[in-house]
Amino acid sequence: MAARTRGSGPDVVLFHGGMGCWRHWTRNIEPLAERFTVHALDHPSYGASASVPRETTGKEYLDLVHRLFLEILPGDAPLRFAGFSFGGAIAANLARRLGARVTHLCLVSPAGFPPRTFGERPTRSYREAGDDERLFREICRHNLLVNMLSDPASVTEEAVDIQAYGVRHTRFNSRKVSGGGTLLDDLARLEGRVRLGTIRLFALPISSSERSAAWSAISISIAFPEPATGRPTRTPARSTG
Repeated sequence: MAARTRGSGPDVVLFHGGMGCWRHWTRNIEPLAERFTVHALDHPSYGASASVPRETTGKEYLDLVHRLFLEILPGDAPLRFAGFSFGGAIAANLARRLGARVTHLCLVSPAGFPPRTFGERPTRSYREAGDDERLFREICRHNLLVNMLSDPASVTEEAVDIQAYGVRHTRFNSRKVSGGGTLLDDLARLEGRVRLGTIRLFALPISSSERSAAWSAISISIAFPEPATGRPTRTPARSTG
């Protein structure tokens, strides 16, 4: 599993969204690297990471991510996680598996809920472009406005570049995890202080328009404070608003 690492200090791990790569966090890495060692991942079958078999299930995929993650960051050093969409489901699942080692968990527009039915979104198929690069970028721009961006001015060439690269380097169906229904159970098994809010930090900002799903503008942060003894305190999760 490929990772882009920058900075020094406590470890922060960033998990990208579906049809994405580490570049979903391109505007966050350097600021975070001023205080932390930042590991921005390419999940298996995304970006520069190796492919998984097409028939891999969602559960098998999460098991694989867990195994590969421990190869990248073995030991028991504390970890801070941030996950976006598909990456939110992965981050929450890993946090449950790793227990007290994960001290902070931030989920931005997390996936991982059971399959739900919303109004149809007028997305376009990338296959429509064929070998036409101009049309392919036009479809990337269109789909960004449908799924992620509310302001057309935000669809910069950089944003389209990120989307185009991500689409072309996606080799796993993220819906197997994003619609796998693992998130709520994983969160229920975590203990800590929960904060709900909104976030606008990405090169590909999250849309709050009415056409987006109800969870699209929500971030969930869970902190597991450590007292002066240095031993983690795991208290029942509660909302702080």
